[in-house]
Amino acid sequence: MRLYILNTTKPYRDNENDYAGAWFVCPVEFEEIKEKLGIEKEEDFEIEDYELPFTLNPDMPLWEINALCRMIQEIEGTPVGSEMQEIQAKWFQNIEDFIDNKDKIQHYAVSDSAALAEYLIMEEHCFGELPPELIEHIDFTSFGHKLEQSDKYLFTSSGVFHYE
Repeated sequence: MRLYILNTTKPYRDNENDYAGAWFVCPVEFEEIKEKLGIEKEEDFEIEDYELPFTLNPDMPLWEINALCRMIQEIEGTPVGSEMQEIQAKWFQNIEDFIDNKDKIQHYAVSDSAALAEYLIMEEHCFGELPPELIEHIDFTSFGHKLEQSDKYLFTSSGVFHYE
């Protein structure tokens, strides 16, 4: 996660070797920007470009960007973190909504809808305790297809996610 920050107090000149901006790894503290770009206050810089897993609002302050980056760093390496953009696109309006609700997202480490159906029925007992003689007649594939068509599930290469 990076930001390209431009010193707005320094005019741009084609022949200068010293650029008025630089890339910073997020989260970045104002002191680092101040030291590297030679600015005195936050009003003296603009974010010109970014490489982030979310869209920046033009008026988003640096502290808010840093807070979002820290929260994203906390979930990196988890299934929810790996599929963050897909999950956000399916269920949330923006990154803030995703962050606020990330703990309500359940991950199932299954490969397809039939496996999800079997897990929900056999392990989570979504229909209650079933007698063994009934279990052999359950069509997990058919029930799995019904789950797959539901807006409550997201099927990805990292497994299945559920949000309600």
